[in-house]
Amino acid sequence: MASRRAPRIAALGEVTEVTIDVVNPTRRALSLRLTDDLDPCLRRLPRPDGNEEWEMGLRVNLPPAGTVRCRYEARPRTRGFLALGAIHLRTRSPWGFAWRRSTVETADTLQVQPGIRSLLRDRSGHALRRGLRTAGSRRSRQWGDGREFESLRDYAEGDDPRIIDWKASAKRRRFVVRNYEAERSQNVVLAIDAGRHMRERLEDRERVDFALAAGMMLAGRAQSFGDRIGTMVFDDRIRHVSAPRRADPPALARIFAGVETRPVEPNYPLALATLARTFRKRSLVILFCDVIDDVVSKALVTSLARIGRAHLPLAVAIRNPALEAVATHPASTPTEAFHRAAAEELVQARAMTLKVMRQSGILVVDTPPGDALVRTLDKYVEIKERGLL
Repeated sequence: MASRRAPRIAALGEVTEVTIDVVNPTRRALSLRLTDDLDPCLRRLPRPDGNEEWEMGLRVNLPPAGTVRCRYEARPRTRGFLALGAIHLRTRSPWGFAWRRSTVETADTLQVQPGIRSLLRDRSGHALRRGLRTAGSRRSRQWGDGREFESLRDYAEGDDPRIIDWKASAKRRRFVVRNYEAERSQNVVLAIDAGRHMRERLEDRERVDFALAAGMMLAGRAQSFGDRIGTMVFDDRIRHVSAPRRADPPALARIFAGVETRPVEPNYPLALATLARTFRKRSLVILFCDVIDDVVSKALVTSLARIGRAHLPLAVAIRNPALEAVATHPASTPTEAFHRAAAEELVQARAMTLKVMRQSGILVVDTPPGDALVRTLDKYVEIKERGLL
């Protein structure tokens, strides 16, 4: 007899532990080999001693009427709902001349959510620590209608002249500005492109994984501001839409665990037109995407500019560092020269598209994959502080 205990939830990139208990119901010692079926996207890690191969079966010696607990570690290689299937046992006969096979039909599902901790461990620099420490705790120091007055302070270089309190300045004979708290209970819509661009693997993850992790991080900070979070996932069709509600990171993680990229062209006009019809209240629309060719980018820019009349669009473009490296690498052969020329063309087209987006009034965060979390978070806090929404 055998039974398995496995966690229900795991994070992408994190190690999770699975336990299998094997019970010997007989009064004699048993020698057996044990293994279980795993989803191909769940990789079993080698044992520290390196002596046992689970694929061949873990060797287990059971005492009479005893129980042995076996453990192994596994690391998910993709998000989603990964299956842990049947447990297989091969029990050796008392004289050692034959093996008896048996199978325990059991099924467990591991929900793999976007991994945040592993990305933060890889990027533990000063800028990241500062961003995480200050995000969600700073108060707005900018002007804006409907925002609650918080305090007065001395004018500092770079402050907007429109927030100067002229009466207080006259009394104190120096410039004084008004502080306002950031407006609360605003809408933030996380729009996730799940098309072919986001399917590309960067740093052993799909591009969309960095977007989802950044969205999770932002939802956690939105709680401190009291903002509501809505979501939309799309490729050539709308895959998921949820109305803005009080930020609930665990619920959002369950949604993001099921996001599946497809090798199709994203339909930006459909997605953003649906977003405009669905979300009526002015919202900060954060679109996680990337821009590659002129045809798709033109539709993206046009659609974002159109919703900019009612919402505040922010495009988080996650670039490909490997492509940029090829575009700057010295070429020593005709093949390398061809690769470099193609990469340079793509990099230049991307830079031009981002420039056009900024000129159209679209906010842009152009970021390497690993920095998507902190740069998105910093931009969100900046928008709240400046009262742009």
